Amino acid sequence: MKVELRMGEWMITMGLVGLYRVFEYGLKHEIIAPQYKNSIVVQPWGLELDINVLPQLPKAYFLYLLDEYSVAKRECEKLQLYIKQAQKEEQFKYALSTIKETMNNTGKKALKYFSHEQLENVLETLKLIKKYENLNDLVACVNTFQAIIHEPKINEKLTLNYFKAAILKSFFGQVSFLNVSKNSLDLEGHIEEFQKDYVTPAFYDLRFEQVLASAQSSEEIMTFLDDHKNYQPFRALKKAWKAKTLEDIQSDAKNIMNKCLLLSDHVAFYNFEEMVFSPIGVAKNNAFNFNWNLEDRQPKPICSLAKLVLFFAPAGAAIYLKKEGFDEQSEYRTYAGFVQTDATFSEILQKNNHFKQLKQQKEPFDQIVSKLVQSVTKEAQYVTDHLFFLEFSSDYDSKKTHLHYYHLPLYLAHYFRQYGNKLDYIQPYEYREHFVQYVLRGADPAIVIYKYLRYCIEKGYSHIGPYIAVRERNRIMQLKKGVKDMSSTDKRVSALFRSGQEIRAAFMQAANGSDKKVMSIAYRLLNAAKAGNKESFMDALLRIHMSVDRPIAPIFLNALHERDLDFSTVANAFISGLLSTNFKEEQEDVVS
Repeated sequence: MKVELRMGEWMITMGLVGLYRVFEYGLKHEIIAPQYKNSIVVQPWGLELDINVLPQLPKAYFLYLLDEYSVAKRECEKLQLYIKQAQKEEQFKYALSTIKETMNNTGKKALKYFSHEQLENVLETLKLIKKYENLNDLVACVNTFQAIIHEPKINEKLTLNYFKAAILKSFFGQVSFLNVSKNSLDLEGHIEEFQKDYVTPAFYDLRFEQVLASAQSSEEIMTFLDDHKNYQPFRALKKAWKAKTLEDIQSDAKNIMNKCLLLSDHVAFYNFEEMVFSPIGVAKNNAFNFNWNLEDRQPKPICSLAKLVLFFAPAGAAIYLKKEGFDEQSEYRTYAGFVQTDATFSEILQKNNHFKQLKQQKEPFDQIVSKLVQSVTKEAQYVTDHLFFLEFSSDYDSKKTHLHYYHLPLYLAHYFRQYGNKLDYIQPYEYREHFVQYVLRGADPAIVIYKYLRYCIEKGYSHIGPYIAVRERNRIMQLKKGVKDMSSTDKRVSALFRSGQEIRAAFMQAANGSDKKVMSIAYRLLNAAKAGNKESFMDALLRIHMSVDRPIAPIFLNALHERDLDFSTVANAFISGLLSTNFKEEQEDVVS
C-alpha cells in the first residue's frame, strides 16, 4: 500500500526532509534492506511512501542520530585540538585544564552506567599530570580515553542521553522513550518503543482506512477491528459500530470522524499538542480556544501518520548554537533551523542539505543567505520560490519557545546577491548576525547599529565595521524603495564618514590628543541619534565644529530635512567617522 505524504505547514515539510534523510542513511549503511530501496520516492509535492517500509525506520532513525551526534566523535575532535595547543609550552597550562575538564565530565558520565577499570585508571593518571614535561603522558592518556569512549556500548549510551536531552527535548514532550521512566532503556529498547508508539499506530490506521474504503460489508470492518482490539482507538470504534450497517459506518466515517489538520486525507485519532510537537503545541487540557467542533477531548485532531512524520523533524532541521543578546547580556541557545520555499520537494531538500552543511561549517548567516540566493537567477523564478528561513529554540520544561521567521523579499535577494559580502567587515560576529536577522525580519537594523556604536565607544575600538553597517543599512533601505543605483547615496554616506574623521583629527590636534573627550562627544551624539532628537544632535554638532573652528558641511541639512538620507544614516555615519583613527588605510573600503 502506498500513501502520499504532501508538503504543507513547515513542521510537516521539515519532518518529510528528516524522513528522507533517515531513509537514505538507512539504505547507504544497509540498515534498511535492499528490497525497500524504492519504498520512499521523491515527488514534486512531497514523498510517496510504501507502508511496508515503516518497520525498517526506527532502527535507521536511531543509528542516524547516533552518527550525527556521536559524543565520542565530538569529544575526540575537541581533545585533538587541545592536544595541539598543549604542544606549545606557553599554552600548555590552559590546554591541560580544558583537557582535564573534558575527560572528567565525559568519563564520570560513562562510569555512572558502566564499571570500567581502565577508564578509572586513566582519570587517576590524569590527575598527576601538571607540567609541560609530562606532555607524552598526557598524549597517552588522551589516546587511551578516546579508544574507551569509542566503545559501542559507551558511545551509544552517552549519545542517546545527549540527543534526547539536547535535541529531541526541544521538539517533543515526555512521550514514548523520552519519558524519564524510560531512561534505563538501551538502543534496542528505544527502537522497540519507537516501533510500538509511532510505527504500529500509523500502520494500523492506514490499514484501517484501506479496509474502510474497500469493505463490502460491515462484518469485514468489524473483523478488522476485532483483530486489532488491543489498539485503543479501535476498541472505541468497535463498541460504537457494533450494531450498525455498512452504510451507517461509512456515514460516520465521512461526517463524524475527525480528519487530520496536517495530512487532511487521513483519519485523526490523536491531538496536535505539546507532547507531539512542543515548539507550537498547546496542552490539551488548556486548549479552550482550540476546541474542534466543541469537542474538548480532541481539540486539534491529527493522525498517527502525521505524528510519525513530525517525529522525524529533528533529522530534517539544521541544529546549531546561536548567541542571543549582546555582550554580557547574552546567552547561547540551541536552535533548529529550516529553509521553507514554494518550490518542489527535491529543491527544498537540496536547499536544506546545503543550509545544514553551511551551518556545520559555522558560516555566518549573511553568507548562508547569499549562497542560497545565488541559485535564484531570474526574478520570475524567485517570485515562485518565496524563500524564507525559520528557526526556533524550545524548552519543554519551561513551556517557552523562541520562534523566528526570516522572509526574503525580492529587494533583499538583490541585496545579498550584489552586496552580501560587504557585511564581512562588521565585527564582532554577533553584531553582524543580529544585523542580518533584523533585516530578514523586515525590521530596521538601526537598533543594532546603535548598540554596535556604543560597544565600539566603550571598548575604544576603531575600525571600518560601524561605517559599513551604516552604509549597508542605507543600501537596503534604498533597494526597498526601488532605487537601483546606489552611487549617489553611497557618496553622501562616505562624505559624512570622512567629515567625522576630519573633525576627530582636528579635535585631537586641538585638544592635544584627548581621546576621552572625543568618546564623550560620541556618546552625546549617539544618545541624541538613538532618541531621534535632531535638535539636540545638531546643537552638539555645531558646538564640536565651533570648538575646532570648522564650518558645518551643507550635507548635514539632511539631518533636518531627510531629503536624501534619513536622520539615522546621517548621524551614525558621522559618529562612525568620529570613532575612526586609520583615515588613510580605510579610504579604499569607504568608497567600495
